[in-house]
Amino acid sequence: MNLKSITLAIPLLLLGSQVTFGQLAAKKGITQEELYKHLNGLFQQGTAASKAEVLKEADYLAKSKKEEDQLLAGRIYTGLEKNDKAEAIKKSIGKKFPKGITARNEAFGKLFEKNGLTAAQTEAEYIRLSKQFPESNYDEKNRGIYGFALGAVAQQYAKEKNLDKVNSYLDQLRSTTNYTNAIFGIGRELNQQKEYAFAQKILEPVYLHLRQQKSEGQKENMGRQYLGAISLQYAEALMGNLQVDKALEILDKIRAEAPSETANISYAKALVLKGRALDAFQLLESEVLKNGREPEIMAELLPLYSKLNNGLADTTTYLKDLNGRIDEMLVSKLKSEMVKKEAPKFSLVDRSGKEVSLASLKGKVVVLDFWATWCGPCKMSFPGMQAAVNKYENDPEVAFLFINTWQKEENYKELVNNFINENKYTFHVLFDEMKNRDQATVSAYGVKGIPTKVVIDKAGFIRFQSSGGGADVEKIVHEISAKIELARKG
Repeated sequence: MNLKSITLAIPLLLLGSQVTFGQLAAKKGITQEELYKHLNGLFQQGTAASKAEVLKEADYLAKSKKEEDQLLAGRIYTGLEKNDKAEAIKKSIGKKFPKGITARNEAFGKLFEKNGLTAAQTEAEYIRLSKQFPESNYDEKNRGIYGFALGAVAQQYAKEKNLDKVNSYLDQLRSTTNYTNAIFGIGRELNQQKEYAFAQKILEPVYLHLRQQKSEGQKENMGRQYLGAISLQYAEALMGNLQVDKALEILDKIRAEAPSETANISYAKALVLKGRALDAFQLLESEVLKNGREPEIMAELLPLYSKLNNGLADTTTYLKDLNGRIDEMLVSKLKSEMVKKEAPKFSLVDRSGKEVSLASLKGKVVVLDFWATWCGPCKMSFPGMQAAVNKYENDPEVAFLFINTWQKEENYKELVNNFINENKYTFHVLFDEMKNRDQATVSAYGVKGIPTKVVIDKAGFIRFQSSGGGADVEKIVHEISAKIELARKG
C-alpha cells in the first residue's frame, strides 16, 4: 500500500483542544493539531514502519472514552483500508454515545430528509430535537447543525409566505455562522414565491457585505463562497421589483468573476425585461453553440426565437440548423484538444472471469470509462453512457470498456455485479488491480480522479482523455460520438 496516496485523509476534528492522544500522548499537553501533523507526516513517509505507527495511534484512539477520538480512529482505519475496524467503530458509537455528536447528527439528518411537512410540523420537530440534544451540551465547534436546522425551518415558512415567522427565525440566525447560507436558501424560496420585496430586503445587506469583503481583498471564508449564489438571488429579486438596471449591474460583475450557465440565463431574462430580446437571444444562442443544448438554456432560447419571429417561424427548422452549427463548433473544439500518445497496455478480467486485453482490440476505437460504485458523478453519467453503448452496439469498429477501480471493499465484485444487474446496464465491465495501485491500469493512465473517459484510436493511441461527469444524456452521447468519429479517422 502506498500511504502517500492518502495524504491529508485525516480530518482535524479537534483543532486547538488541549488533550492527550495515542503513542504521542505520553507527552502531556499534546494538541489535536500536533497529533494531526504527526499522523500526516507518518502517512507521507509511506513505509511499513510508518503505517504500523499510524495503526498504533488509531488503536489507542479507538479505546478512548471520547466520541471524537473514536471518530478520528475510524477515519484513520478507513485511510489504512482497515474497513472491518472502521465499520466496528461506526456501529458501536451510537450505542456508546446515545447523546453524542453522531446520534444527534443522524436525528437531525432525518428531519432534513423528511418531505411533506408543514412549516409548523418542521418547527415542532426542531424544538423536540433541540430538547433531546441541547445545544449547550456540545462544544462551540460542533454546534453548526443548529443554525442549519433554524435555516431549514425558516425556509419552510418562506415557502408558506409566513414572513413574520421568517423574520423571527432570521433574528435567531443572525449571530450564527450559518447566516449567509440560510439567507441564500430563504432568499431563493422567497423569489420562487414571488415575494420579491422581502427577498430584496434580506439579500441586499448580505450581498453588499460580501462584495465589500471581496473589494478589500479579504481572505476566502465560508461567507465569501456564497457571493455568486447570493448575487444571482439578489439580482432575481431586483428584477422581480423591476429594478432591472441594478440587476444588470450585479449580473455583469458576477458573469465576469464566475461565468456560469445560471448567470447567463439570469442576464438574458434581465435583457428581455429591458426590451432587448434580440441581445438576450444572441447571448443564449452563443452559449448553446459553445456548450451544447443544455435543457435550461433551451427552455429560454426557443420561446425567444418564437417571440422575435412573431410566432411565425418553424422551430423545427431552426433546431436542425442549430444542431448543425453545434456539431461544427464541437468538432472544431475537440480537434484542438486531440492528443496522440501510446495507450498503456493492460489485460484485465471481466465479470465472467474472461481476460480482456487492449492488444486484442487493436483495429477498433476503444472507449475506456474508469469508475467505482461509490462515485456519484460516475453513476450520474451512466444513463448517457448506456445510450452511447446502444448507439454503437452493432458497430464492429467500436468497443466500450468500463474499468471498475479504486474499490476498497473486499466484496467489490459482488457490489459491482449487483449494481450493474439492478440497473440493467449492458456494460462490459473489467476489474482493475485494487490493492496495489502501482500496478493498476488507472495509475498507468495517469488518472487523478474519476470518472475519467479515454478514447483510443484503431492504432492504439490515446486521442482524448477527460475527467468529470454530467447527467445530460443527449450531451454525453453527442460528445462521445464526436470523439469516436474523430478517433476513427486517426
